[in-house]
Amino acid sequence: MNKVLNAVREASISIACLLDDIAVDENNDINIFEIQKDIKHIQDQITIIENYLEPFTVAELEEMKTE
Repeated sequence: MNKVLNAVREASISIACLLDDIAVDENNDINIFEIQKDIKHIQDQITIIENYLEPFTVAELEEMKTE
């Protein structure tokens, strides 16, 4: 479970950094490669989360969403 929590934190930090980078890019000089690298890192963290969620956990989350 620690790996899942770390992945959530890591993805959250990466998204915050990416949004900060975009917000301060007044000269439109952000390197697309850097953005792609950040997005790939976020996707990797989400994949870790997906792989560690047990089927009953996903079912519980789906049930909570419908309530």
